[in-house]
Amino acid sequence: MELGGAIHSVQKNPDGWYTFDHIIAGKSKMKHTANQEFKILDHIFQGAGLEWNVHVRVLPNGNGSTITWTFIKPDGLSDEQFKEQLKSFDSEIDAWRKALERQQ
Repeated sequence: MELGGAIHSVQKNPDGWYTFDHIIAGKSKMKHTANQEFKILDHIFQGAGLEWNVHVRVLPNGNGSTITWTFIKPDGLSDEQFKEQLKSFDSEIDAWRKALERQQ
């Protein structure tokens, strides 16, 4: 699967992890922890020697929804490096959204 943005060559593995090439982190992997009832889509991202825990919540909003993302700065990143990593967030999330919509 190709997502564009910062992630390329995505493959889902039998252990539930997705492996892919990330334009900044190189060979990386991610695993989701989803709970449909409580609208949770947390995930762990591992790449470039770092592990990111990302907490995602989907909140009802009129006829649609609002998604909130909370990033915890991984040990090993300075504040400046953390800010730099988050700059590509919007394009990466947009690519994930489009890929998920194609799967429905």
